[in-house]
Amino acid sequence: MKEIAIKLDGLINLEKQQFGKAIACLTDAFSEDPCLKYLLNSETYDPEKAKHIHEYTLNIGRLYGYTFATGKEVEGVCIWLPPNRVDVSSWMFIRAGGLGMKRTVYPGIIETIKRYGDYSGEIHHRNAQLPHWYLLSIGISKNNQGRGYANTLMKPMLQYFDKNRQSCYLETHNPKNVAFYERYGFKVVEIGKLPKSEKTHWAMYREAKELEN
Repeated sequence: MKEIAIKLDGLINLEKQQFGKAIACLTDAFSEDPCLKYLLNSETYDPEKAKHIHEYTLNIGRLYGYTFATGKEVEGVCIWLPPNRVDVSSWMFIRAGGLGMKRTVYPGIIETIKRYGDYSGEIHHRNAQLPHWYLLSIGISKNNQGRGYANTLMKPMLQYFDKNRQSCYLETHNPKNVAFYERYGFKVVEIGKLPKSEKTHWAMYREAKELEN
């Protein structure tokens, strides 16, 4: 469970009653995401199935991490896991509703998630061995993209990390996102291919920056 509460200027801590909007936001934001299509085991993005994956990740954030939104209308959402929770255990998976995805998404999804998790986890631990935060998910609904909401989500959290001398890690599967994260100080530490696919997996790491006096 969470050990401390974090409040950041310009962001709201997502409440359970706002999950409907948050699920809709992420489902819309990830409609072209290669990793979501990988998890869905289809090149056709089915939002009715995808929403259950996003609901699960939001539950992980609610129970074990920190989930922030841009405002009450939830134009964008980000989910961060703290240093002691960067690995999603079997118990965390079950408690967040993971088993239910066999029924709501497709019967083999747990095997797909495990395959992805084993692969990404090995890369993760190889490249981020010191305590760090993990960006589990971030998305802006399509109608709100290009309006600065991504910066609204990223900047306060990174400032918090810098203030507390903490590093962070993320993965992306969209080449357009690599340059975006590089602008915030992330560096590509490894590039690979998702198992049994040609989808590229970028691992990115950011060390805390020195704050100006």
